[in-house]
Amino acid sequence: MANLPSTKTKLVIVEGIPGSGKSTLSRYIHDMLNTHQIESELFLEGNLQHPADYESVACVPNEELDRLRTSYSDVFHYIDPFVSLNGNDSLIAYALAQQSAQNAIPFSLYEKIRRYEIYDGIPVQKYCELMVQRWSSFAKDQREKEKLIILECCFLQNPGCALLARHDAGNDRFVQHVLQIAEQIRDLNPILFYLKQPNIRETIERVKTMRSQEWLDFVIWYHTEQDYGKNKGLHGYEGYIQFLEHRRELELHIIEQLPFQSFIMDNSDYDWENQQRTVSSIMMKYL
Repeated sequence: MANLPSTKTKLVIVEGIPGSGKSTLSRYIHDMLNTHQIESELFLEGNLQHPADYESVACVPNEELDRLRTSYSDVFHYIDPFVSLNGNDSLIAYALAQQSAQNAIPFSLYEKIRRYEIYDGIPVQKYCELMVQRWSSFAKDQREKEKLIILECCFLQNPGCALLARHDAGNDRFVQHVLQIAEQIRDLNPILFYLKQPNIRETIERVKTMRSQEWLDFVIWYHTEQDYGKNKGLHGYEGYIQFLEHRRELELHIIEQLPFQSFIMDNSDYDWENQQRTVSSIMMKYL
């Protein structure tokens, strides 16, 4: 836990491995703040309107965008409102566009855009630059607001998935990237709650009974059959557990270096009543 003077916070971050209780704790914090009539907004994983992350957004070279606009001129009006220029590239919120179009965007066009997905389809260097820009812009906007923002999984988990599992960019690159993001948001006086699960195998055994087989198949594939898993010789369920153990080690190492308050909470027994009391007590010091 960082030993810094208490200051009013504008950002709460909740992290931990899958199944540790991130969503549950994030919702509790949001409800607790509402009870105390403190304006806040919660962004969970998968929110297409996320202010600090890129959820289902592609970074498409402008030349390719021009080709797609010409080839699909009859339907590109569904895409255009969700395009923003970024130098020689354009950012396209493709899932939000499809949602707005009520699935009227042809599958072939959707897939041609999705192959430039920020998390999976662009080089590591560009991914890092875009994410740091995104967090910097978020911090600038959030400084001017009174509303407190609660974010789960996008500070540690998502970069871990991209830089480690997807691209195997190296431990140092992952650590440096997250610490660079931390510098962008430090003026918001963030609070990080990390739900630590000492026994990752037990945690995943528990969560896989509550989620679909499709979820389990996907996370095993994502963590064992892309760059990290292939380079490290990981296979199947056991390989997924090995990756999570490694990710947790790196995340705890990062937390030791953060320039803002962090609280590591052992949530192995899922004693939510005790956890909520602890979190409430901490939160009230920084509001």
